[in-house]
Amino acid sequence: MGRIQRQGLAACGVLVAMAVPAQEAAVPLHGYAEIMSNYVGRGLAQSVGQPSVGVELEAGKAEGIYADLDVTSINWIDQLYPGDSVSVEVDGLLGYRHGFAKDWFWKAGLLRLQFPGRYVQQTPPVAEPHTTEVFAYLAWKGISGRLNYALTKAFGTADSQGSWYLDLNATQPVGAWILGAHLGRKQERGVNPDSGLPNSRFSYTDYKVSVERALQPGLSLALAETWTNADPAYYTLNGYAVGGHHLAVILKQTF
Repeated sequence: MGRIQRQGLAACGVLVAMAVPAQEAAVPLHGYAEIMSNYVGRGLAQSVGQPSVGVELEAGKAEGIYADLDVTSINWIDQLYPGDSVSVEVDGLLGYRHGFAKDWFWKAGLLRLQFPGRYVQQTPPVAEPHTTEVFAYLAWKGISGRLNYALTKAFGTADSQGSWYLDLNATQPVGAWILGAHLGRKQERGVNPDSGLPNSRFSYTDYKVSVERALQPGLSLALAETWTNADPAYYTLNGYAVGGHHLAVILKQTF
């Protein structure tokens, strides 16, 4: 979030499809759609207290190469930069995943976070927030950790290549409920070339506790409380503390 993604060829495709059994050629597809009272990502209220909707579609088997496309509505860019009209975040991911030993699982890949829309010239000029990251993920049963590392400027912050976000999570089923806990750390790298101030002033730690219950197969309802130690001087938009305490309700349908 920075301061506050011809004819001959067709014939060949038909021949390939005929040569490979349908059950082997098919690529598994699944995903989910969700409605959120407030979209909180990496500890920050990306929809700035407004309702948000998101859809994710994933292609790939349980192990091996997979791809993911995630589209979620946001509000922070429009409020941070007057005149901009950017209402969605589109995340595209290409990765590889594999299970090993007993109950262990890892994945790694490339993530592009894109913010399509209309941008106007700001004074002073600012970079668009599109960001490319590499990530690595490791899980054992209900405990997981993920590290995202920025290959480009991180969400428009000048000289912020190398910034990272560490995400630690734990879940525990309790009867019909699933309890969750999260600890995250965003670490900004670099120095602002105009002011000479370190980007580390935008760094913060975030926390989340959640409870989720299945309403019916594929449909669940969750309640999540998030908060951070982010400096309000940098993470307040029009009087709203995007890094403050946020209680969000999430209705999720998997398919």
